[in-house]
Amino acid sequence: MLERIPIYELPFGKEGDLAFKIYRVQGAQINRKDYPHKTQLPHKHNYYELCFFTDGGGMHEIDFKTYPIVAPSIHFLKPGQVHLIRRGEQYKGYLIVFSEEFFILRFQNMEIIPGYPLIAHLADGPVLKLDKSGYEKFHHIIEDINQELENNDADTEEIIIAYLKLFFLKLRQNFSKLVKTTGNPQGSTKQIVYRFNQLVDQYHNQIHHVKEYAELLGDSPIRLNRAVKEVTGETASEIIIKRLILEAKRLLLYSELSNKEIAYKLNYEDPSYFSRIFRKKAGYSPSAFREAMRGRYNSNKQ
Repeated sequence: MLERIPIYELPFGKEGDLAFKIYRVQGAQINRKDYPHKTQLPHKHNYYELCFFTDGGGMHEIDFKTYPIVAPSIHFLKPGQVHLIRRGEQYKGYLIVFSEEFFILRFQNMEIIPGYPLIAHLADGPVLKLDKSGYEKFHHIIEDINQELENNDADTEEIIIAYLKLFFLKLRQNFSKLVKTTGNPQGSTKQIVYRFNQLVDQYHNQIHHVKEYAELLGDSPIRLNRAVKEVTGETASEIIIKRLILEAKRLLLYSELSNKEIAYKLNYEDPSYFSRIFRKKAGYSPSAFREAMRGRYNSNKQ
């Protein structure tokens, strides 16, 4: 049986140091003393991670979806997501990690990529495949940042921030080109949807109704639904349900809570109703999902 899901932290140095690191990785395993955790089983981070795959292959699981590693590409992870990378022996790349506080303080109100509702319906999800030109641009920025980290003089921090802003803007620009919408939503509409998704992340186990989220946003349910549909192609209710199912999957795999206890934890008063929704959306009953996933990861642990 799996243990409770580990949540990894990275030591970003003493207080006042730059809460940002780049790790160059080669081969199937990360064998570095300054990268302190093992990654043989699914896990979470309390920090952002950008996986820049430059060569080789493998598989990357993000929140129960499996994405092939096709180099060159960038895979994006936000804090709290469950993931596991299976690297091939020829794998090469970089792990770019930074704390939530670092991002909030230095890049306030800047979306690294379009908010998750904007990319949730894309086949490749939070994965950006790069052509040769795109690879060279991102790789050049990473090499410049590494050079500045080696210089480590009085201007290093501000120069790194400037390079990172360029990196994030190019990342967002490329993801934005992939997003398919029914029109061309205005910035204000995108911001409403982005904020809605943040609230769903925060309150999914308490609030299930679009009306209540609309009230938190100071908007009407009709306008909120219209904005979400325009930007994501899904209704606000569908976004809420997807987030609830994702949390239920995490609890089924990484806790000993019963189906009934999970239903109550997610604020479903009727556990049988919760089970019906889960089966409809996940294709399994909660118990069958738990058994299948634990069997799968326990076999990989050997």
